[in-house]
Amino acid sequence: MLTSGHYASTTSSVPILNETKKQDIRREYPLLDTTFNQYQIGYRYRRNLELLRGYFVYRLFSINFLVNNQNKIADWGHRLLGEKIFQKILKYTAFGHFVGGESPEEIIPIIHRLQKYHVQPILDYSVESDDTDSSNQLDRMHDENMMKFIECIKTSHDICGIDNLIAIKVTALIRPSVLKKFNTVLKSIKNQMILPALFELLNEEEPNERAITYFQQSLTKHQKELSSNIVFTSDELKEIYQLLIRLNKIAQACVQYKISIMIDAEQTYFQTAINYLANELQRYYNKYNVPFIYGTYQCYLKETLDCLKQDLVLAEKYNYIFAAKLVRGAYMEQERRLAREHDYEDPINDDFEVTTQMYHACFDEVMKSTVKRSPNQVRVMIASHNEDTVRYAIQKYF
Repeated sequence: MLTSGHYASTTSSVPILNETKKQDIRREYPLLDTTFNQYQIGYRYRRNLELLRGYFVYRLFSINFLVNNQNKIADWGHRLLGEKIFQKILKYTAFGHFVGGESPEEIIPIIHRLQKYHVQPILDYSVESDDTDSSNQLDRMHDENMMKFIECIKTSHDICGIDNLIAIKVTALIRPSVLKKFNTVLKSIKNQMILPALFELLNEEEPNERAITYFQQSLTKHQKELSSNIVFTSDELKEIYQLLIRLNKIAQACVQYKISIMIDAEQTYFQTAINYLANELQRYYNKYNVPFIYGTYQCYLKETLDCLKQDLVLAEKYNYIFAAKLVRGAYMEQERRLAREHDYEDPINDDFEVTTQMYHACFDEVMKSTVKRSPNQVRVMIASHNEDTVRYAIQKYF
């Protein structure tokens, strides 16, 4: 993670008693290798069996037939082997490679091993919701998901200490169809700055559901003419209000335990709403020298740089910490398929190189903002697996 107050340290800054001690320290903490060829260092937290499993899993995932038919194969596996045996096989292969565990008890040994090699974990309770269950079942599930996120915050604090990070998904806290509708309305409002400060309303001395009614009136007043007249039902308004309550409780847990959350980006038909909620949370909770809330910017989208610039202006205007995670994006095939099916412009950049340029331009824009604002008022995480992008950020910053 990079901040305007971040600095690089090397072994030369450490008091050295003798040459032998100096060599030992360099073996333990070598100078940063931007060719990324020091595999022994990169994988030293992994056991040999885990490395073999990783190789096996990636070889399997290079077979197109398996990838393209994974749901069918999983269904056959359940039928032929039974639930218990199939789950055990999955846990010791693909699931075990990518997932740290299903409970705090399972992940604690893994976290301790990572910390031994100075790797800070980011806990991610990976869950989303759908519209197939009844309203009461969904409410309970969304509340349970909220409590899981809060449990992750507490676990991160108890095991890793303060100033750590976890990731959350907004779609785990509300019906996707309601979030999609909310997204459509927000997209029709050119200047979202004119809307009331959501979490200030919510954190008044006597908060109540009138806050969301006031917010709806503001939406209706400022939204442009839509192709269809979108009106929220009373149940949908209640669901949006409950979403805000859940997000607020999660943010309050962040403050209590001094842990930050990264709000994951999702599909474009949700993202305007997710980005708006992330900004509103930052506006209320990022005012006290700690970036409790991070938004996420998907650099494979054509609109990302413009969106990021607007959010930087918003953060400067209301004097809160702008905190961002820059990613490339994870929904390209789905986004392009939907654009073809519904005959609208593909929101994804034309190719990999354009996405790389977008990523670097977004990073440069954030770094410009660190010069304009007070120290530590701008934070950015380079969340990329691409060596050239990581190298670009390191060389540009240091």
